[in-house]
Amino acid sequence: MRLREAVSLLTGVAVVALAAGAMGAPISGSQGAGENNPDVIEVRHCALTLDKAEKTATAMQSINHLIASNPSLNAAMDAGSDTTGKKPITQQAHDIDSQYPQIAAIIHANGLTTRDFIVMTGAIINDMGWVSMKKSGMVQAYPPGMITPANAALIEGNWDAFQALTAKMTPPSSR
Repeated sequence: MRLREAVSLLTGVAVVALAAGAMGAPISGSQGAGENNPDVIEVRHCALTLDKAEKTATAMQSINHLIASNPSLNAAMDAGSDTTGKKPITQQAHDIDSQYPQIAAIIHANGLTTRDFIVMTGAIINDMGWVSMKKSGMVQAYPPGMITPANAALIEGNWDAFQALTAKMTPPSSR
């Protein structure tokens, strides 16, 4: 439950499923480890910038506050969360835009499309995970195709800033 809260995108299921796929776990029934899943490939190859990451974190922070202050919205999203992460990113974005306009408005107000927000969130989670594992000695080198060299260098060179952004993305109830 804490992991779901820590990476909350709506109810967190969409991002957790996407991030799990990006880290190599199956993302949907027949996709295997995700090597051929276009959504996993897109997340793993998403070009991060500090500006895009800041916009994503600010949007996530606002969404988390909205959800925390609106129990009926939280309940509605929880009710539909079982299948969210199994859908392609484009469908997830469409669902957010059509079913949760207040969340879409927050994302758009931060200069992102809903689809880009989902991809960026997955990329930040994936890439922070890999850099963190390398920094802690859990991996000696980044596995090919799991994180781009440019993203690894960006996060390594701005480690404190990315840690702050990750903290900003964490829902208030799990801090």
